[in-house]
Amino acid sequence: MKNFKKNIALLAALACAGTMLAGCNSGNTDSGSNDAGNDTPAAADNGDSGAAPAADGGSTDNTDGTKLTVLCWNTDDINPMIENFCANTDHTADEFNIQNFGCGGGEAAENYDNYLSDASNDADIMFVEADWALKYINDDSADKGTKALTDIGFSDGDYGDLYGYTVEIGKSTSGVQKGLSWQAAAGGFCYRTDLAETYLGVKSPDEMQALVSDWDKFLDTAKKVSEASNGETALATTMGGIWQVFSAGRSTPWVVNGKLQIDDSAKSYIDFAKSMYDNGYVMKDLDQWSTDWYGAGQTDKTMGYFVSTWGFGDAILSQAAGGEGGATYGKWNVVVGPQPFYWGGTWMTVANRSNNDDLIKEFMTYFTTDAAGAENYARAKGEYVSNQKAMEAVLNDASYEGIGVLGGQNHFAVLNTVADGINMAGGITEYDATIKNSFNNAVTEYCRGTYDSVDATIDAFIDNVAGSLPNLDYSDFD
Repeated sequence: MKNFKKNIALLAALACAGTMLAGCNSGNTDSGSNDAGNDTPAAADNGDSGAAPAADGGSTDNTDGTKLTVLCWNTDDINPMIENFCANTDHTADEFNIQNFGCGGGEAAENYDNYLSDASNDADIMFVEADWALKYINDDSADKGTKALTDIGFSDGDYGDLYGYTVEIGKSTSGVQKGLSWQAAAGGFCYRTDLAETYLGVKSPDEMQALVSDWDKFLDTAKKVSEASNGETALATTMGGIWQVFSAGRSTPWVVNGKLQIDDSAKSYIDFAKSMYDNGYVMKDLDQWSTDWYGAGQTDKTMGYFVSTWGFGDAILSQAAGGEGGATYGKWNVVVGPQPFYWGGTWMTVANRSNNDDLIKEFMTYFTTDAAGAENYARAKGEYVSNQKAMEAVLNDASYEGIGVLGGQNHFAVLNTVADGINMAGGITEYDATIKNSFNNAVTEYCRGTYDSVDATIDAFIDNVAGSLPNLDYSDFD
């Protein structure tokens, strides 16, 4: 895209017209790896991309059509879901067949495609992530496509209690509801309370929120932490986590009418990332989801992680604290942070080849549109769910205790504020995983010195996307 540079002046002008730290949107950098491609960390590789070990009591028979077969990339969600569902209904775990591919979320689609290419392989529910959900939601084919939820008994009136953005992401481009999520994957900024008091004089979440309530303040607070700690403590752990939040402010989809879009927030983020990196306000060269990334939370090298609802357990925060009894367990609190964001989340879709629609409907209902079932799961898993009535019931329960890693703070109250501010209508495209990963990678390489300018960074980003998605229109950058 050598001729792209003639347009960069316009982009820079637009960026400078706004504040340097205008926001962006989400869904998938570090969303499961240190690149921007997966929403949850990769499970251990079980050595079989077609039929890895099943959930407790489940089967791994690819062709057993008598059971409800769930396709997933790890069992972090499906195992506790089946346990909770069976404990509160008359169903048993041996009614389920779990096809776990033992990979990161970003690699799931390729594994699904391989599995679904064999017409004899059974599939009922397919777990999908926001950034690549449309690949299957927009597909009506018999082999790899998905059903409209009306085909199994849902109606549009069933979704009134669900957070709007979770409903929107489950719709096809033509507006057909094909997926539902049990999660409202809102997130916040988790910070070390002891370090915040030492370096910032902060003694409460409200005081901390005031210092990180927008990106200008976040940068200023990062500077204060660095100076007060003599450069020993970074406010944030990785740029990937920051990008996950920053990108949640994007008002323009990455692709509109087949054309790649780069709005002024892209330039803003590049400047912000370079400032954070060069000044040591974020830990350098640390791969998200690595052992070192988790281990940093047990030292004084970092003050904070951005964490989504699924990350308050072992997925992020508890591991970062060293687990119960660990070095920093109980020394964390969470605040809203610079802007509302969601990070990942999983949607349930129904394969066109499904043959257990009654049980599928019951299972999906229990975790989504049934407030009682969703509340039960929220309490059991400690996860912020997509059903607003379920969360209201938990939030109005004065006896509900917060979680240990947060020192007893009720994180649901914070996530409730965040979830109310999320609006993703029309903001998701089927190309997001690839594009956001490419952008994050290009900015990371710029911070590390691979590219010597913003122009070169954006050129590299476009070239990379064009190589992966050649069918998009790049004429605006010729």
